[in-house]
Amino acid sequence: MSHGGEGPCDAPNSLEELTCERLILDKLLEFEEGTMPEPERARFRHHLELCPPCVHFLDSYRATGKTLRMLKPKEIPPALARTVLSFVRSRREKKGE
Repeated sequence: MSHGGEGPCDAPNSLEELTCERLILDKLLEFEEGTMPEPERARFRHHLELCPPCVHFLDSYRATGKTLRMLKPKEIPPALARTVLSFVRSRREKKGE
């Protein structure tokens, strides 16, 4: 996420020299699931204290998850699951270039 100079998001941060966009793509799931090691988790929380755009993204991510859980679909159509996974993977690969 480029945040146009609104804080630390345009520069590498203290969490393994990641940009915010990479941080969100690579680390958010670990953070939310509680599988991130505590030292890294503390650095992630510290980053959030300094970066309002990342906090906004995290809030949106959580709200989306709550909304999806409320829908309680019995099963995700296989074609939709493949499309979503393909999109996420392609975005991740593009960011790794």
